[in-house]
Amino acid sequence: MHFNRYVSFWSRRRGDALAIACNDERISWRELDRASAALAGYLQEQGLQRGDRFGCLLGNGIPWVVAYVASLRLGTIFVPLNSMFGRFELEQIVADAECSAVLSCPAQVSKLGLTDDSAPQERPRVYFLKAGTAPADYADILAAGRAFSDPILPDDDVMAICYTSGTTGVPKGAALTHRAVDAAMQGLVLNFGLRGGEERLLILAPLAFTGGVISNLAVMIVLGAGAFVETTVDPARAYKLLTEEGITYFGGVPALWERIAMAPGFETADLSSLRAAFTGGAPVPKPLLEKFLAKGVTIRQQYGFTEGCAGVSSPDAATAAADPGSCGQPLPGIELEIRNDAGQRTAPGEVGEVHARGLQLMQGYWNKPEATRESFDGEWYRTGDLGHYGEAGDIRIVDRKKNMLISGGVNIYPAEVERALAQIPGVVETLVLGLPSERWGQEVAAIVYGPSITDGSGVLERAR
Repeated sequence: MHFNRYVSFWSRRRGDALAIACNDERISWRELDRASAALAGYLQEQGLQRGDRFGCLLGNGIPWVVAYVASLRLGTIFVPLNSMFGRFELEQIVADAECSAVLSCPAQVSKLGLTDDSAPQERPRVYFLKAGTAPADYADILAAGRAFSDPILPDDDVMAICYTSGTTGVPKGAALTHRAVDAAMQGLVLNFGLRGGEERLLILAPLAFTGGVISNLAVMIVLGAGAFVETTVDPARAYKLLTEEGITYFGGVPALWERIAMAPGFETADLSSLRAAFTGGAPVPKPLLEKFLAKGVTIRQQYGFTEGCAGVSSPDAATAAADPGSCGQPLPGIELEIRNDAGQRTAPGEVGEVHARGLQLMQGYWNKPEATRESFDGEWYRTGDLGHYGEAGDIRIVDRKKNMLISGGVNIYPAEVERALAQIPGVVETLVLGLPSERWGQEVAAIVYGPSITDGSGVLERAR
């Protein structure tokens, strides 16, 4: 389904219900409908049409969400721009996407080579990247309250171009269609048993990341749910929202879950509303998992990637509780297969590269047909992730293929070492990397953060 249909449905069905809360501001679905219509109508007046690219270069906030929804309704292709990027990356991305306009502010738009001394530094404004149209204040656009009639649009249109962070050159833009994102959302709804407008989402991730714009905001739009969007990652405030606002859906990296568990009052806190809890990037250490299980919260280890609309596999609650290393089975919108270097399906326990195909895969890399061809083997997308099958046929991710170290002829996966270090009491975050070695070719080094680790405990010896 094209996502503009969800927006119009929920604005009629749940007009007075919470759509977005950010800091002290809250807007309903009806207010989100009016604001996004006003912005879509303005962009349409200025000549933006279906398929044109509309970017957003702001930090998390209600204007960001309004821009996203307005783009969905107009049929433009939304381009999330990471405000933490510098001028080089942003100029390259905007040029690659050929954005017609962006919602930004004077403090950020200078990274696109534009100068704006006519407004306060943080005031959101629409900037046009072709000469001839002056910037317009976001607040004035909303105050004008333009009418907008939602067109009927096909679901194979591209919804968003989400740029992956590349290690060399310019990041590649994954072109995600409405159909692909909708397939991914149906998988998440089924996986977690989500309950429509009853859900309340907590979003700490930057909205410009795929996890923010797809795994969270798209879920909100499908369900007609309410989302609490945070402008910064503050574990203490996250804990407060989890306990006071009845949050039902929340995901974060293991280190964030660890810091939430360290908040004063955690032992007696009521987290019974949190039914969909998930993480990614590394398994949750068993002691941390048990802290949340004691409070009735099962943190599920998910696997995903931008080209597959974020989450592609997840365990059921029982598997997640018993086996934090498992990423479960593929979601309904995608197939996963682990293959060795000869292209054959691996046996359980044998490490190989994860391949994927299905409805929720990207259309391809924007403006990069050669990179798209190189990333596919027929219908199968080569993820670059290494993993193996568990005994139950579940997926277990080892590391990125490019991260693998070879020391003394032995393949070493930094993520596996990081997982082992994370089991040491007091360790909160780890980073493992390879250093040149005349004897071994490469040797393994680790950077470990853990404020409660004490000398003389044997921790360093165990880490070795």
